[in-house]
Amino acid sequence: MISVGIDVSKGKSTVCILKSYGEIVSSPFEVQHVEKDLEALDNLLDKLDGEIRIVMEATGIYHLPILTFLHDKGYFISVINPFAMKKYAKNNSIRGAKTDKLDSIMIANYGIEKWFKLQKYEGDEETYAELKLFC
Repeated sequence: MISVGIDVSKGKSTVCILKSYGEIVSSPFEVQHVEKDLEALDNLLDKLDGEIRIVMEATGIYHLPILTFLHDKGYFISVINPFAMKKYAKNNSIRGAKTDKLDSIMIANYGIEKWFKLQKYEGDEETYAELKLFC
């Protein structure tokens, strides 16, 4: 059980990788939305043992490049409504200071806690054709 929490920003994302019970596999790090960095992320994830679920908030169009790349690689991705994430953070008293690193940890924790309730992002072919325009 490996949860990859991705806090998406314009042109980059902050990634945190956790195992169950909050064991940190990788402390938060930045990934630019360029092929070289996304390939490096894929290589890192490919080396991990266990089922991987990637969790990210919907962020308008900013999450589309990383979503499309990881979906094309065959990963389980769950795109969460930002309001649901905000409610989760508030109910769990996680959010104090707000930084990309802390947000990526919170999102990864959400993935662990909601593991069996996560909905896999499924898009149709038209959607993916549109998404690729942003990459």
